[in-house]
Amino acid sequence: MSFLSKMWDHVKSLFHNASDVVHEIITVADKVANGIKNLEASQAGQFLETTLETLVPASAVIVNGIKLWLPKVVTDLNWAVQEDGKTDAQKIADAVAYLAKLKGANPDAYASQLNTLNALIQKWMSDQQGAGLNIQQALTISQVNHNPDLVSAQ
Repeated sequence: MSFLSKMWDHVKSLFHNASDVVHEIITVADKVANGIKNLEASQAGQFLETTLETLVPASAVIVNGIKLWLPKVVTDLNWAVQEDGKTDAQKIADAVAYLAKLKGANPDAYASQLNTLNALIQKWMSDQQGAGLNIQQALTISQVNHNPDLVSAQ
């Protein structure tokens, strides 16, 4: 068995051995990251008020937490220009515009940025629920979650 095969087996085991809470976190994080990706063709304000609530209807506390946390994170990632007086919706709009530009200029960097956001959402949600994911695990799991061959492998 090659080194890479052993590494992928380890990565698959991280995903498959995750608890039900972590699987729920993975699903929500993926939906939020995809929601942002889908915003490129719509208005950013819709994300804060309706898209997130649609993605996670049963978790009002998590929805409100992500609404408060996301504008800070997109600014920290330099997806949004930090300016005094910008609203959260403006920060999200800046982030979406940045992603749209990045998608055209460098698709690999675009995918990497969305993966990073997915992992940060997983980490934040894990911290809120005491699930114990660290950022390295979240980054690995978000990669596995986007690879159907790894997710379906037993």
